[in-house]
Amino acid sequence: MADIISRIAVGDILRRNASRFPEKIALIDGEKKITFQELDELANKLANYLLNMGLKKEDKIVTVYENSWEYVVLFMGIAKAGVIWVPINPSISVEEKKYIVGFVEAKLIIGQEPLLKDEKEELSTLCSQIIETDESNSLLDFIGEESSEEPLVDIGDRDVSQIMFTSGTTGRPKGVMTSHQAIYIASLSNIIESNIGEDENVLAMMPMFHCAQHTTVVGALHRSATTVIINGFEPERLMQTIDKYKIHQMFALPMMYRMMLDHPNRDQYDFSSLNRCLYAMAPMDRLLLERCIKVFDAEFALGTGQTEIYPSTMIFRPEEQLRRFGPYWGISNIVNDTAVMDDDGNILPKGEVGEIVHRGPNVMNGYYKNEEETKKSREFDWHHTGDLGYWDEDGQMVFVDRKKDIIKTGGENVSSMQVESIVLEHEDIANAVVIGLPHEHWAEAVTAIVIRKPNTNTTEKDIIDFCKERLGGFQTPKSVIFVDELPMTPTGKIQKHILRQKHASHYSVNK
Repeated sequence: MADIISRIAVGDILRRNASRFPEKIALIDGEKKITFQELDELANKLANYLLNMGLKKEDKIVTVYENSWEYVVLFMGIAKAGVIWVPINPSISVEEKKYIVGFVEAKLIIGQEPLLKDEKEELSTLCSQIIETDESNSLLDFIGEESSEEPLVDIGDRDVSQIMFTSGTTGRPKGVMTSHQAIYIASLSNIIESNIGEDENVLAMMPMFHCAQHTTVVGALHRSATTVIINGFEPERLMQTIDKYKIHQMFALPMMYRMMLDHPNRDQYDFSSLNRCLYAMAPMDRLLLERCIKVFDAEFALGTGQTEIYPSTMIFRPEEQLRRFGPYWGISNIVNDTAVMDDDGNILPKGEVGEIVHRGPNVMNGYYKNEEETKKSREFDWHHTGDLGYWDEDGQMVFVDRKKDIIKTGGENVSSMQVESIVLEHEDIANAVVIGLPHEHWAEAVTAIVIRKPNTNTTEKDIIDFCKERLGGFQTPKSVIFVDELPMTPTGKIQKHILRQKHASHYSVNK
């Protein structure tokens, strides 16, 4: 039996805040408001419901949910029960869902009926117990008769709390096992780094099945702040929410801030409550960052991390934002060591490019059922991110690229991120990605795939000439492909592997 006196467990966060601030609002979801005491009791009821079903430690519960107050009850109640939460992105294919459900040998699936109705029959061949919720048959209907007393469950600090699957930007996703301790400590670190106050309102708009939004929700709960939930991004609805609920802190992608800035109704809304805006997944170009800070009159910070080392791991802090520009990741957060390493395990000095590696209590337990990949990720007793970077002269981390995204062209290595940052500076470009495509002369040719802003007619030559003025010849795109949309994960990561496959014959067809 784990030592309950000194244990670290995710579910304990709610009990402690229910004791401290029972009547304080924990969640706002539309017109629904839930206090910390109510949230704790609901999570306890769910935990008791699951245990009374016969679920045991290390059993897996898959959820197929979009953002809602019920979703918070789900993942906190599952944590209190000591079983393992496996969130699934509702938008992935049924084949991908079946893979995850079968791979983890799920004992139970809980999902919203609209998200499961066309897939329930196929998923039931892998997991016979499926609970569907909707407006007429809510989660409360299942747990209403259960005890609201917290169950006494054997939970160890390093017990797996959840298995989140990687976003699949390179192919088949891997199941990342994250412990109670990793989530608990990362959330405390984020509170300190973001300076969240207990009287603040924190926005939860990005999908909670992803680690970045999940960790910010847990952090807000840990700090006894109020989490305001909306499901998905629509610029005017987001601006309405900031104004109506006086949001103090929010997390969004750079393109989302851009869309708010460019919205014709922007001036109708009051953003004066905002004091910190976090962005992630991509750096902001200089023009966008300057506009954001001026219009929103708030601090901006970049947070980085990955599913394998529960975010955040590094932060490009507000005071650095207008001092230096480019793909900066800043410094380590307070619970992580960070270094730059060569392929032989040597720690590199400032200015030298190598793989970014970390140590800290938020590192994953490992990949589920994949000891080989787990071992690779821990070589030389550091967690390997697969990201390349270097320390600048001031000790700030500069991100170079993903190892797999470095373009090897004509004997030179080109950072796709560096070229992307230049292309995005063009005033007519809404979004862009840079990849290497097969080329008989260059081996890989630097290629820009871009979305133009509405009512613009920028040409390929315009973009290439723009880049030539700012980049070396070997870094300048050899070709520009115009598209209407880019394949993305729900968290805004562009799926470069899909673009490489789709445009693999671009130069052989167009030569």
